Amino acid sequence: PLGVISTYAEFLETEAAAALTVEQRDFVTTIKDTSDFMLRMVTDLLDVTAIEAGQLRLDRQPADLAALIQHSAALNRVLAAKKNIGVEFEVPAPVPPLSFDAGKIEQVLNNLIGNAVKFSHPGTRVRLSLSCADGLATVAVEDQGQGIPAKDLEKLFKPFSKTSVRSTAGEQSTGLGLAIVRRIVEGHGGRIWVESVVGRGSTFSFTLPLAPPTT
Repeated sequence: PLGVISTYAEFLETEAAAALTVEQRDFVTTIKDTSDFMLRMVTDLLDVTAIEAGQLRLDRQPADLAALIQHSAALNRVLAAKKNIGVEFEVPAPVPPLSFDAGKIEQVLNNLIGNAVKFSHPGTRVRLSLSCADGLATVAVEDQGQGIPAKDLEKLFKPFSKTSVRSTAGEQSTGLGLAIVRRIVEGHGGRIWVESVVGRGSTFSFTLPLAPPTT
């Protein structure tokens, strides 16, 4: 039902805008934004419920991690452009083979990139990187945003926890995304962490184990 509300509101916002007054267009935009947020919250709650019940199912398949990062960067670049924020990713040298759930890791990437854009000011950059060492692939999402106070760092990966940092354009957050991201990464045998300096930005990094060579 929430998906239907969002779809019809989007139709009114784009196809019927000329027939609406300014006030009516504002109402439609509010309906769409609110229903989209509610849909994200319901989806996140379902994910958290499944994870807490031990039902995190991973469809591990050989996949190209660099290509997946490039794809996620392209998708988020469109949204970031609305805030005049650049999303950069320089494709690294060939990466050893990995086996992971591409859909779940894309969810991780979209969350981290989306958060970087959400909490950054216009005119800044979000930089993605991929490196391999010691049997691990490491992905980093670095922003030039507000940074996170040290007292808030321990809250980041807990369900429903929010920091004192606020989004720069009023974007909403369910407080569940990073908790889900952590479980997905740990389910793959990796780990996730953050380094942050207030006023200078944050870097969220996570690792995935490299697949053993085939014989």
